[in-house]
Amino acid sequence: MASPKTHLSLLAMCLLGMCLLGTGCQGTPAPQPATDVYLLAGQSNMQGIGKLAELPAGWREPLDDVWFWNGEAFEILDPATTRLSTRAGEFGPELGFARGLRAAGITGPVYLVKFHRSGQPLHPGWDGNTWVGIQPGPDRRTFHPGDGPDDPNLGRHYRNWLAQVRQALASLDAAGQEPRIRGVVWMQGEQDSKRAESADSYAANLRRLRSRLGEDLDTTALPWVYGQVLPHEPAMERFVARESIRAQMAALDARSGQPAATPGMWMVSTDGMPLLPDTVHYDAEGQRRLGLAFAAAMVELIGGSN
Repeated sequence: MASPKTHLSLLAMCLLGMCLLGTGCQGTPAPQPATDVYLLAGQSNMQGIGKLAELPAGWREPLDDVWFWNGEAFEILDPATTRLSTRAGEFGPELGFARGLRAAGITGPVYLVKFHRSGQPLHPGWDGNTWVGIQPGPDRRTFHPGDGPDDPNLGRHYRNWLAQVRQALASLDAAGQEPRIRGVVWMQGEQDSKRAESADSYAANLRRLRSRLGEDLDTTALPWVYGQVLPHEPAMERFVARESIRAQMAALDARSGQPAATPGMWMVSTDGMPLLPDTVHYDAEGQRRLGLAFAAAMVELIGGSN
């Protein structure tokens, strides 16, 4: 029979192997730290038409250990080379968001997956820029998430967004990482403000989007930060339901104290953020501030932990 001393020696060797190799005595890999992934989505103000050339020089430098999904792979977010918007030389809130996370003390790798469709709606009654009626229909150009994965009325933009996210997550899985969706940043709503029907139901529709996305990605209670659209007053004539959609967004905020308040969903006010002359889109400084505000809200919402 082995002596107690021999047993202790074997235990010490096992523990040493676990420390050096990162495995248990039976060869089981030790748990890997989660890889934080943030989803950014919306319409043109998520796409971003801010000019990189108008940013301070330091903001045009690569971001250490911040990775951006380019449609095929993750690459280091370098404003000089990474295509951040539809057109080269333009950007959205992702730069301020990433820098804001770092400023708030978020360390380790950060992975950003951004999806945008300019001028596109959430309400199922829209098909792109055309209102086709209150009832949902198949293959419409909308972010409508349907009632389930087999709903024939899933919006085209929702399907494409979901496919993009799954592809990005699969690439991390294939690389041996453990992706964790840390939160969602949403900047959309201008199109829905063009009809009372879509504006008046915006809170319920955005709440459904969050719930359905969580179901389809097998994660629950996604931390969700969103921007309040159309801060300029008076609004352009086409935004006929501006006041309604802004009120819906404010009521949805978990801190609003209103019946629509939803835990885990926080609104960012955009009042005072600089706009382009069209009074709808944010200029470079506006996008910089928007991203920073999104990051501050996200960090507070998730508790500031890595």
